[in-house]
Amino acid sequence: MDDVADSVPEDCSFPLADVKQTRTPGQMAGLVVSRLWLATLLCLIVAGLLVWSQLSSNGPTIEVHFAEGHGLQPDDPVRYRGINVGQVERIVLADNLDGVLVHIHLTEAAAALAREGSRFWIERPDISIGQVRGLDTLVGGRFVGVVPGPADAPASLKFYGLEVASVPIENIASGLEITLESTHRLGLQAGSSVSYRGVTVGHVLSVGLTGDAATVEARAFIKPEYRELIREDTRFWSNSGLGVRIGLGGIELDAETLATIAAGGVSLATPNVPGRLAATGHRFQLFESPRDEWIQWQPRLGIGSGALPQGVPMPRPQLGICCQQGALAVLGAGRQRGWLLPLADGRLLGPANVLSDAAEVEHNLEIAGQEFPLPLENQQNFHSLAISSLPPLGEEQVVAWPRERIRSADSPEEIVITCGTDETTMSIAAQRLSKSEAGWDIDPSVPLDDGWHGASVVATRDGYLVGILIREDDRSQVALLPEELLGSLP
Repeated sequence: MDDVADSVPEDCSFPLADVKQTRTPGQMAGLVVSRLWLATLLCLIVAGLLVWSQLSSNGPTIEVHFAEGHGLQPDDPVRYRGINVGQVERIVLADNLDGVLVHIHLTEAAAALAREGSRFWIERPDISIGQVRGLDTLVGGRFVGVVPGPADAPASLKFYGLEVASVPIENIASGLEITLESTHRLGLQAGSSVSYRGVTVGHVLSVGLTGDAATVEARAFIKPEYRELIREDTRFWSNSGLGVRIGLGGIELDAETLATIAAGGVSLATPNVPGRLAATGHRFQLFESPRDEWIQWQPRLGIGSGALPQGVPMPRPQLGICCQQGALAVLGAGRQRGWLLPLADGRLLGPANVLSDAAEVEHNLEIAGQEFPLPLENQQNFHSLAISSLPPLGEEQVVAWPRERIRSADSPEEIVITCGTDETTMSIAAQRLSKSEAGWDIDPSVPLDDGWHGASVVATRDGYLVGILIREDDRSQVALLPEELLGSLP
């Protein structure tokens, strides 16, 4: 053996084993348990995040107090503008048994409905002489209808529901709410129209007895664009039913529309010299019939888009037609139609192709039922606009626009375009306007046609005239008032 050991070289090395201590069965069990707890903790964290995400993506739960349940059931939908915005979770009796409490869960997109002023009602079949509504509930079941409150109203989770469907008023915060008092109901009901010269300017919101049962009072809403009509000396009367007059000339029937006859209605008149503007909550007496002098009142009051500040007047342009003289005019040749705005300094402002005479053919201007040869006196052209002396139209035909309500403009801003009536008045946001060399180009998607050519353009923020609408080659453009034109105005 010594010989073998002596024969091994000194520099020869052998591999060495790395010995590790093995875990005992108890240690292995502890390691498995610790890893299971770690996996369980991670699962709990993930589950918590999923639950939090689900809860945060849902809208609030609100409580609505109704006097009657009207067959409403859990899981019935809540609808706004014809789409589902929530669901009825449960229905219970109120603690004092004076009604039912309906708990409603709103969707995330409809969370803004949970604010003060929102109105809820249970939609159900309603068939009467004045209206038919809710027939779809005969097949699809009941649902809760809702109309949102003012946009700037604070949040709320408790509401009192209406017994009847709410009149669909979208801008109730901007309009005028008044109270009409009478000794009898006079055929009024919720939804009855309030009209001025046959044009609907508002609706009746509710009808009921006063607290002492001495009179009947009706809450009425006037649309924002017609607030100027309601003055402290305005007179209201019932136009419900048929008026029958028997005289030497025979029998005369006086009636409004069929809907007014069936559902009732209110008419109003304001004196030629109107009083102060009525404030919200003002109380008026509702007469059974009008006096003769009320029918004759014809005040000139500025009404228009509700986008303008309260009390700001609207321009009243006149329709003008530039037409050829002679036989060709009868055939409609060479006719150009547009709106022309009378100014308080005795001049007329409008599109140049309406006020200007053609180079080789004589033209006339037809305006306010009269005819004048073109060009008019003191004619000045400013690109697509022109200004000239105002022909003698008669004071009763002209509502002149004051010089102090005219200004220049540069960058696009929110505007109102008008041809003088509320039906021909349109608000356009600044985002629909793009600046160009000649003025502001209007987005082609805005529904304007050649009938708006020459319409007055008023700035929404202050009600100042800033331009004239020009229609050319199926394009709409706001021709801004140039400095040369403004400098020519006194």
